[in-house]
Amino acid sequence: MNIIVIGAGAVGGYFGGKMAQAGMTVTFLVREKRYQQLKERGLRVESVHGDFIVQPHCVLKAEEVENPDLVILSVKNYQLEGTFPDLKNFVDRGAKILPLMNGVQHIDQLVSAFGLEHIIGGLCYIESTLNEFGDILQKSSIHDIVFGPLTEMNSTFFQELEALFLKSGVNVKLSTEILTELWTKYIFLVTLSGMTTATRNPIGISLKDPVTFAFIKDFVEELVNLAKTLKVKLPEGFTEQMIQRIKNTAPEMTSSMHRDFEKGHPLELDSLQGAVLNMAEQQKVATPCTRAIYALLHPFK
Repeated sequence: MNIIVIGAGAVGGYFGGKMAQAGMTVTFLVREKRYQQLKERGLRVESVHGDFIVQPHCVLKAEEVENPDLVILSVKNYQLEGTFPDLKNFVDRGAKILPLMNGVQHIDQLVSAFGLEHIIGGLCYIESTLNEFGDILQKSSIHDIVFGPLTEMNSTFFQELEALFLKSGVNVKLSTEILTELWTKYIFLVTLSGMTTATRNPIGISLKDPVTFAFIKDFVEELVNLAKTLKVKLPEGFTEQMIQRIKNTAPEMTSSMHRDFEKGHPLELDSLQGAVLNMAEQQKVATPCTRAIYALLHPFK
């Protein structure tokens, strides 16, 4: 399987690097600056699962890639539309797209642009960042990928992809309920990113303060209420399970939004908390906690 990674940063670079390290055919489609960085230093990963360096195969243009089979798409949501010309090139030649992105609305955007049969539902859980040299720092034991069909697809393809992820050494789950999985992460991430960025601290600060933790519980409840209004299939007792999951999160855990805020980078505010507000307005669902977080972070987006 010929794999292309668009977005060789802290997420795409990590998972693509693991696959390349395991001997798979991986091509990184990158911009000029990242191209030079990777050519000079290699793709360097410092990880709790073991440090490694690979000399990645990088290209600057989609046309340089032969016989694309799978595109792992790992960009910020505000960069998504800029990838469409390259994605069209790959899809027109038979490739499937597996997005490992934050949020849920990008799935609809990709399906609308390229057709349901070309998009795989996917998400990941990982705590990673880039240092000043462009090296990837992967800081916790979590390096999980969840993927699955949005519609009927060739089961052999999914089984082959699952085997490749397993061979690369990451945790992988092939799910038949990928929309539920996407919303589960979305609710967790909207809460985690909102609280850590608004407080400018890891989640432990919010968890140990009773007033702030009460806000978290209200926050989760309104997100679950929105999901149910949208007919998202969630398991019985989901609200309590999600609150407990957040409560059990390591105190030092933070979010990519918080890290972007600290670095002065743009925030994925509109595709996370902002998307909640848009969906809630359409459904006439009250989301005061999300609105408060959005208002506090809006000047910095």
